[in-house]
Amino acid sequence: MEKEKVAKKSIDPEGCREQNTNEDVASKGDDVKPSEPKEKAKEPDKGNNSLAGSRHDASIVNRGENASHDDIQRSCQQLIDDINAKRKRDTDLLNDFRKVLEEQINTSCNVLEESIVQTYEKHSKIIQDKLQELFAVLERISKLESELMDFKQALGVLYNDMQVV
Repeated sequence: MEKEKVAKKSIDPEGCREQNTNEDVASKGDDVKPSEPKEKAKEPDKGNNSLAGSRHDASIVNRGENASHDDIQRSCQQLIDDINAKRKRDTDLLNDFRKVLEEQINTSCNVLEESIVQTYEKHSKIIQDKLQELFAVLERISKLESELMDFKQALGVLYNDMQVV
């Protein structure tokens, strides 16, 4: 019967969780608490076995427990290693993504900067033309003001000369 219990206990594909847990055993009607050792969980033998036969069965169960315990530990360690490897791979992927994203952002910023510079140059040409036109008009205004002042002075001299005559 003990051999059947050990044989029935299996490990899921993930390798870390027993399918037949202590809670399952307790829920099937055994009065075994999950924290009790498996020796207490043994069902009494139904037939008359000798003491030597019981010791032989106990040693097989202990070896089975140690083997399954070691298997579970190895499986759990393998899962932990796999999880750590996946986390490292995720971290590397994130870092690579960050680098690619930074390169794309830099490229986009450079394109935007070039576009802005081209817009400035285009508008700068228009502004330069307008400023040259404005300075030409201001120069003409300055000449006209100077001519107007000369005319005013000449008119004032003419008025004074007419007053004297």
